[in-house]
Amino acid sequence: MFDVLTFLFEQYDDPASRPEREHLTRQLEAAGFEDDEIVDALDWLEGMNPEPFMGVNAGSGLRFYSEDEQERLSVEVRGFIQFLEDNQALTPAQRELVIDRLLALDADDVNPVVTRLVALLVLWSQQAELPVLMGEELLAAVHGDPTMQ
Repeated sequence: MFDVLTFLFEQYDDPASRPEREHLTRQLEAAGFEDDEIVDALDWLEGMNPEPFMGVNAGSGLRFYSEDEQERLSVEVRGFIQFLEDNQALTPAQRELVIDRLLALDADDVNPVVTRLVALLVLWSQQAELPVLMGEELLAAVHGDPTMQ
């Protein structure tokens, strides 16, 4: 599924420009992705709805994780999300959408690298500016960690 999501991120600068699901499915099949990967990825993307979280930006306060969230999201994952928010890479509403999309994954799939990818996909889906200092950190989820030459 993550390969499909990465492919879509790389193919479409504007997520709104991607074709309808049927055409996109054919395109992904032609690119060599398996049907179950395609269905999972497109279902996951369709669940990316920012509307329920928009009111969060108006409030202020500290985010506490529920017991279930703490069990599913490791300390490293929660710390990275906090790092992104502290450095203004994510708004509170975007943070909540990242958490929502992480919780929509199998618990075994959630790790710091996947969290980077999910944060990047949330920003991409909203056509948000990639923060200058955080952009490289987030893009490492797609392109791998940068190496010194």
